[in-house]
Amino acid sequence: MQLAPHHRFVLAWLILGTLAAAVCSLIWSAAHLRGEVIPVGNDSFYHARRILDTAADPSSFYEFDPKIHAPEGSLLVWPWGYDYAMGWIVRIGGTLGLAAEPIRILVWLPVAAVFISIGLIMLIARRLALPLLFCSLAALCVALSPLTQYLHGVGFVDHHFAEYMLVLATVFCGLCWFEGPASQRAAFGLGIVLGVAPAVHNALFILQIPVVLTLFLFWLQQRQLPNHTTAVFGATLLVATAAILAPSLPVREGRFDFYLLSWFHLYIACSTLLLCIFFARYRRTAASGGALIAGGLLLLLPLAYQIVLARSFLTGQILRLGDIGEMQSPLQMAARSGVLDVSNRYSFLLWLLPATCAFCLYQGWRDRTSARLFYWVSSVLGISLLAMQFRMHYFGSFALCIPWLVAVQQFIERAPQRRKLLSLGTALVLLLLLAPPLRGQLWGPMLPANDPSFLNIRESLGVLRQACREDPGVVLADNDIGHYIRYYTECSVIADNFLLTAQHEEKIREMERLFALSAAELPTRAPFVKYVMMRPSVFKVTERGVTYRPYSEGSNQLFADLLLKPHANSPVRPPPAYALLYETNIVAANVEVPYLALYKIHVGTDSSSTRRP
Repeated sequence: MQLAPHHRFVLAWLILGTLAAAVCSLIWSAAHLRGEVIPVGNDSFYHARRILDTAADPSSFYEFDPKIHAPEGSLLVWPWGYDYAMGWIVRIGGTLGLAAEPIRILVWLPVAAVFISIGLIMLIARRLALPLLFCSLAALCVALSPLTQYLHGVGFVDHHFAEYMLVLATVFCGLCWFEGPASQRAAFGLGIVLGVAPAVHNALFILQIPVVLTLFLFWLQQRQLPNHTTAVFGATLLVATAAILAPSLPVREGRFDFYLLSWFHLYIACSTLLLCIFFARYRRTAASGGALIAGGLLLLLPLAYQIVLARSFLTGQILRLGDIGEMQSPLQMAARSGVLDVSNRYSFLLWLLPATCAFCLYQGWRDRTSARLFYWVSSVLGISLLAMQFRMHYFGSFALCIPWLVAVQQFIERAPQRRKLLSLGTALVLLLLLAPPLRGQLWGPMLPANDPSFLNIRESLGVLRQACREDPGVVLADNDIGHYIRYYTECSVIADNFLLTAQHEEKIREMERLFALSAAELPTRAPFVKYVMMRPSVFKVTERGVTYRPYSEGSNQLFADLLLKPHANSPVRPPPAYALLYETNIVAANVEVPYLALYKIHVGTDSSSTRRP
């Protein structure tokens, strides 16, 4: 029996979605450690804590966390939408009896969501008039990409996979509207997606840029979308944005910051609305062009400071931000770990990006009067972000292979007699381009939590959890362990891997200042610190022994006093105020060397200061 075209499309989606889910399940070892199910990735631990707290009691959802950046606490730079929605999904899953422990539901949600991403990729390809075979090849490239594994893998409960789905949804809904500009339903759908997106991540307001830019390019060609559907799009965007801002604490506090879900996002939505109405209502003339330039400059004025802050984030100028792996560009990663390692992550399609970008620009000019222009604009902008940081690969990964499938399809249309040969050749070339990850990247085991240090610190976190349950307080530890402490314990941390605001930078500096103190000075200079956890950032084994690199780049007296000196040939014990709760050593070069020490500070004879609550 011959299946109808739409049935074949659905069947291909189910098969390829299942393949993608299987690939994303291959890293299950990263989410399991000695029978315990764990999040994967540093930020995932904080997301998991807030999600699981919400699942246990949705009314307790918090946007200000008093237990980070202690002792003052801070607003969370992650908006409420993603964690709150995930909390409810986990709660409903628990009610349905999917698992006894909520974390066992949570870690599999990104895998389940990969079906949505695969479906959107195929829908985008179909909107570009690609045949089912090429729609399937586009989905196959996504299913077999390590980039998808990093987003949708077991335990990757960070918000990035949800961002990826919103990027794809924007491209698809934008194509729908620009293909049928008179469709109020298409305009409504795009407005909803763009309005809701910042509730998942504050930076997703940038998804409005390709829409505005496409309308501007149409306007330059004296092409205008209908007034009524443009009004529907703008009104929907504004209402959806207002809806997600209503529950936001930064809005209630009157904040105007791009890194918080704040009045900034309403301002951006209003600006998009004004520009879209302008492009739909006024034809291109010298007078309207002057008005557009003047109005655009006026709209940019309130954003000047936010643009400077955003630039410092994108360029990694914020303190310690450049040390985080996901902030590296592909070229920086290649310089550090080699071209092959980067090819394993992105596939050989990465090295075609200059040609891909050039082809997208050419196609944008060729298709400047069609709905496809929106896709080419989105692709060029997305590729630019992909090339800047690994963290932003999902803004442009949809353009890694689809443009080349479009190119092949154009050849086939000119030479239909070679359809089978060109189709087969395209499939083989794509498999060759995917060879690096297929050889081992997708199948290789991943370390627990995707962190080589996690095995060595997990037991200490259990000890700290018990201590904090009995006597909570502030923990002085390196920023890389901050989210782990927040996930496992009821204690507070001074620094973590929230690295975006001036407060975040100051907390890193405070951590380094405290690391520079001696063990005898710390209880007096920082009486609010109750626990201290010391470990090296990196240690290397050489012929002369073990070389440590502490987390602070300045003085590390506390590191020496609490970790190194107690294990020296003539050990120097910490002051009596310090009670050792846990320590672990590592065998390196056939010698047992200290790796981590956890202390509790008691107010004693050597420290009479009053502890801050």
